[in-house]
Amino acid sequence: MIKFFRRIRQDLLKEGKTSKYFKYAIGEIILVVIGILIALQINNWNENRKIQIQESVYLQDLKNDVTFDIETLKARVLDNNEMIHNIDSIIIHISSNKIFTEQDEVLLANMTLTLFGESYFIPEKGTINQIQSSSSSSFIKNKILRDLIFRYYSNNERVEKNMEQSLQIYQHHIITPTLIHPAIAKKSMNIKAEVSPLNMSLLIKDNAYLNALTLKSIGTQNQNIEYLKIIKNAQQILTIINSELTND
Repeated sequence: MIKFFRRIRQDLLKEGKTSKYFKYAIGEIILVVIGILIALQINNWNENRKIQIQESVYLQDLKNDVTFDIETLKARVLDNNEMIHNIDSIIIHISSNKIFTEQDEVLLANMTLTLFGESYFIPEKGTINQIQSSSSSSFIKNKILRDLIFRYYSNNERVEKNMEQSLQIYQHHIITPTLIHPAIAKKSMNIKAEVSPLNMSLLIKDNAYLNALTLKSIGTQNQNIEYLKIIKNAQQILTIINSELTND
């Protein structure tokens, strides 16, 4: 093709058609420029397509992570609700004036054991870590979605540092040591070792025991409030991600 154009220019020069030669040369330059622009446009299209594909991959992975967070939090809320219910039941039991049967004591022991459990939420961060480490946040074109995602993870980090870790400290140093009693383990696990009996009538007068129950109840309720907020934020992110994936 280059030889073809060169031959035409040489023929025009030999024939002394200088004006036609210059017109042809200008036309040839224009064609070259147009070819370069087309090549750049194709290259830009290819790059944009790669970015679009990468964004779809990130969004799908984020969707999986956030969906897992929602399911995890829902399970945590259910467990917490059970503990709150058990605390209420324990208080009702020890506040009654009835004589406790062996069955009542086993029930109370089993409910108390559930309060030793800890609810601790750590979000799935594989995809967001990958985005941050590769400086790829620009791949998410929707600014509203991008802001929601980073706010979601920064808020979760604050919840973990300000609430989750504090509740864990209270659980280890106050709640579990106060609520545990050898008789509880004996009745709930059918241990035959000789231990001091669990005196139900004294529990209602035990301020440390009642304070531990109250602390566990309040902490668990506050935890559920935060968990439900996180679920709401996660669902909002999912709605926008699904919309973006549908439009691709």
